[in-house]
Amino acid sequence: MATDSWVGFDTHSRQLANILAVDSTHRHPVFGHVSAAAIWGLPLADRAWPAEVHVIAGQSSYARSKNGVVVHRQQVDDGDVVERNGVLVTSLERTTIDLARTMPFPVAVAAIDLTLYEKRAGRHVLAREQLIEALLRSPRTNGRARARRAIDAARVGADNAGETLSRLAIIKLGFPEPLLQVQHVNPRGGFYYTDHEWPEYNAIAEFDGFGKYLKQALKLGERAGDVIYEEKIREDHLRDENNDVTRWGPPELRNPPEIARRLLRIGVPRITGR
Repeated sequence: MATDSWVGFDTHSRQLANILAVDSTHRHPVFGHVSAAAIWGLPLADRAWPAEVHVIAGQSSYARSKNGVVVHRQQVDDGDVVERNGVLVTSLERTTIDLARTMPFPVAVAAIDLTLYEKRAGRHVLAREQLIEALLRSPRTNGRARARRAIDAARVGADNAGETLSRLAIIKLGFPEPLLQVQHVNPRGGFYYTDHEWPEYNAIAEFDGFGKYLKQALKLGERAGDVIYEEKIREDHLRDENNDVTRWGPPELRNPPEIARRLLRIGVPRITGR
């Protein structure tokens, strides 16, 4: 798994560097919370990664937060700690629950979305039921309600944090929740998958993060211009199926009325009076 937020790449690298520094100067630290998220490759959505490193200590520990290391005294159960990339870290299940308890709702949902989607989580994929059971099993009650709300809002199919934030914005604006990763036949062979779709309105909305085309070009060994041209052909094919298509990126996520305007333009109706 790898973080896919459109901001915070540099701060993510610094967080990982700080984690390695703490690991080399402390005796078997167990990394948790946002530091564990960085190690697992969970996104922090549109937030920058903090400079502080977060570690978990037993409730009887005398360790204190200092020198850029934040100590969380918490119960650590069997199975809560695993080794990943040579360091000790809270399990993906525990890390996701800790984020859901403590982080803002959109950040929590973006992280959970990743863990539920096999395409992104790979062999570490989790089931919603696993997260709910882990939450109910935990003796900690603080943040339980907010964590359950985030778990309930998570969906399988968001390819990146921007798509999660887009879905949450769509719902908050009063539009019907879209389907994710709807399959369309590519006339040239294979299939297309859409970010957000309302088949009943023949409407499709796509999220374009910064660097999307460049990253795809580097991955495929092509020029960015060729990738953009292929995306245009893809959109033409979707329109040939009588769909209206709109797109947005990070600037529009910071300006929700613009998202609403674009959805109304392609025929997606509001289902509330907002």
